[in-house]
Amino acid sequence: MKTSKAGLIFVCGMVLGLSLALCLGAADKAAETPKSDWSHLKIFTYPSGSTGFFDPDSGRLYVYDVNLERCSFVRELKTLGQPMIWR
Repeated sequence: MKTSKAGLIFVCGMVLGLSLALCLGAADKAAETPKSDWSHLKIFTYPSGSTGFFDPDSGRLYVYDVNLERCSFVRELKTLGQPMIWR
């Protein structure tokens, strides 16, 4: 009788420990922010020192100041040959 109780307590402890470990491991992964893939962006600079980033997926052009702290303007390309739209 003592052996079966000890075995049952051991198995319950193992199940509890395993479920706790899995839950804590899953919580750590859920808290991480997904990494962005910036490899498709086209980067270029203007003679004034501004830097531009063109996203071919959305057709948007983002132009930043010399220090890359402030976005000067955002424009969107809908159709090639047509004027860009201010955003």
